[in-house]
Amino acid sequence: FFMHETNTLTMDEISQQKPPSSQSPTPPLSTDGIKKSEVGGSATAKDPRRAAVAQASESASFAAVVEAACSHRNLIPGLAELLETSSGTGAMIPSRSGNAKNSSGGVEGDKIDMDAGHPILPSINAVSNTALRLINDFNLPPFVTMSTKDSSPQLKLEDLPLTTTDNENGNLNIRRRLVVRGAIRGYRMSRATHGVSNGCYYYEAIIGGGDNDNKISGQKRPLHETSNQDADLSTKRQKNGHVRIGWSTRSGDLQAPVGYDASSYAIRDTGGSRIHKSRREDKWGGIEWGPGDVVGFAICLCTDNAANSSANISSSLGSDSATTVGGENGLSHVMKANTATASHIRFFVNGKQIGDRAFDKITPGTYYPAVSCYSDSSVKMNFGPHFVYPPNEMQSVSELCSVPPPPEDVLHTVLSTSSEGKKPFSSKKVDERVVTAFNDLVRKESKIRRDAYLQHAAMQKKEILKLRTERSLPTLDLQDANAPAPKEQSVNQQYASMHY
Repeated sequence: FFMHETNTLTMDEISQQKPPSSQSPTPPLSTDGIKKSEVGGSATAKDPRRAAVAQASESASFAAVVEAACSHRNLIPGLAELLETSSGTGAMIPSRSGNAKNSSGGVEGDKIDMDAGHPILPSINAVSNTALRLINDFNLPPFVTMSTKDSSPQLKLEDLPLTTTDNENGNLNIRRRLVVRGAIRGYRMSRATHGVSNGCYYYEAIIGGGDNDNKISGQKRPLHETSNQDADLSTKRQKNGHVRIGWSTRSGDLQAPVGYDASSYAIRDTGGSRIHKSRREDKWGGIEWGPGDVVGFAICLCTDNAANSSANISSSLGSDSATTVGGENGLSHVMKANTATASHIRFFVNGKQIGDRAFDKITPGTYYPAVSCYSDSSVKMNFGPHFVYPPNEMQSVSELCSVPPPPEDVLHTVLSTSSEGKKPFSSKKVDERVVTAFNDLVRKESKIRRDAYLQHAAMQKKEILKLRTERSLPTLDLQDANAPAPKEQSVNQQYASMHY
């Protein structure tokens, strides 16, 4: 009797105690040991249908963000690269628990700070670092400089870095790489990041010496040192190396000097010879130049319509070798151009044009400033907008890269259109929190690129002021506090003249 009663009670107790099931409402632990309910996932954890809707919204949001960034890669290249890399590798889109690896490079299981952005997007620091890397690697620089991707590896590209202030990352070092230095016996070539396909453009090259030569500052040499008959100068130049500078298309051989093939035109330091297709011409009117000299390079590329529309090309860079270029001392000179041969190249030494035209009948194409160094020699490139000997009626090569637009202008463009001509975030499925975080990332990279350009422009102005002061040249235009700001263009025009 007692045994039966005991068994009955035991069964009753068992019937009152249900074993735990897999559908328990207790929030599971995420990969970092935090309950989903503690990171805002309780609502979706209780309702699978709501969780699916939230996941679909994040998927649509991520797709819209990738489309918007990649459609405006020229404006926000760092953010576009991060998002494209993440989407291209099939990276998992994190759930609202926020514990998946994302394109910011975080480790799976890292706790997400929702106030710092959105877990399906890169972090602010990741975008800043990528934007800085692209600027310094010059895949898409915000100003004209020498290209690391379009230079012989035997040449050294160097210069003092710029320092910009960033609220999140402190000081950022921006490399300009405007000094080209030779390192071996044998010519190699380096080209600039931007090229000219139409119009008249100008840049300067400040000739330096070797590693131990302090004349890279461009101080003008004494008159007796400029003589072609000076044996000491020839000996010094042979010791320090040689330089050839001019214009080259992308097809020019980087393992050869400028002027080596049909793709480039050059002038060399020894005798001021002009060179094209490896054919050297010594007696064309050139003069010898060397360390301390400032050599100018002008190219005029005219389309058939442009050539036929005008028979005159106006310039202050007169054909008279005694004409001084720039400022109040510049003399406006109108050259009578044959419309059939309007495209041409001219050279200048310390503000004076060498001969007439160095080259006529330039083969159509996109031409980049190019320099070749042999052995121990160096050149500092100056693309403007300020010059030691400024020309009139000529555009500076720096104008090929306009001032990066303000962050709000970039944001407006990115949010307005995509590659398909539609607003990228028009879908009702897009999560507004994703859009808000994306907007912050666009502003961040846009500010970095704009600040880098403005810092570069300010330093360039100071450098030219110093060079002109050393040469007792006019500096009024550089000291005018009310001088007009650099010319800005709309976002749509931003990269119209850039060639990569």
